[in-house]
Amino acid sequence: MNKVIFITGATKNTGLAIAEKFAENGYDVALTSRRTDDAQKTASYLSEKYGIQSVGYALDLQSVDSIKDVFAEVRHDFGRLDVFVGNSANLGVDVDILNATEEDFDSVIDVNLKGNFFCAQQSAMIMKENGGGSIVMIGSVHYSQAIWGRVLYTASKGGLVSLVKSLAVELGEFGIRANTIIAGAIHTERWDVQTPEQTAKRRAQYPAGRESFGEEIANGAFYLGTDLSATVTGTELTIDSGISICLLPYKKHYE
Repeated sequence: MNKVIFITGATKNTGLAIAEKFAENGYDVALTSRRTDDAQKTASYLSEKYGIQSVGYALDLQSVDSIKDVFAEVRHDFGRLDVFVGNSANLGVDVDILNATEEDFDSVIDVNLKGNFFCAQQSAMIMKENGGGSIVMIGSVHYSQAIWGRVLYTASKGGLVSLVKSLAVELGEFGIRANTIIAGAIHTERWDVQTPEQTAKRRAQYPAGRESFGEEIANGAFYLGTDLSATVTGTELTIDSGISICLLPYKKHYE
């Protein structure tokens, strides 16, 4: 029987890259999207390309009932769960302390913190029956660094790092590990609509010279999700092109 990974928000970008990384290594894949057809289409693609079992589910991370229902389906369809990756996020763009509404607050916190909490809870219940597993949350450099207009996102990602530490402590006795990937800028379709000048300006901020691609985040998730990191728990793996080590905005001093 293949091991099973469950990834939220896995129909494109980083989530899809993580799904493909595990699928090519023989994992069966459960994945979610907000839309049933998108999730099922991606699952069919993975099944056909990699010869593994994959099932797509519609998931509303703001609904605990939806989370419980989907995990019950995963338990029924796969019979086990070895890795959970919390990838979906509400980016909370252009929401600052003065303009944030209660609706904004609930939307960002419910997805990024509450939703991931209950996904972790449901994952742990299945993993405990298996004798162990790994929970990997996709965090952000925003957990420790603030910029204007991301106050709720920053708060949610800070809470997520603290949550994962608690998961590691409380679930360790069951053979369940929990870790966070601290991600910096990741190339998505939003980068593709930038001008070359805008892209160059953004990349100039990073000591590594460019943003991460989904495949690079997937490599980190594979490390944390598998026995490659068998004694790693409660930690943060930073994949951020070096942005978080810069005391001041990074500036090249050479050509």
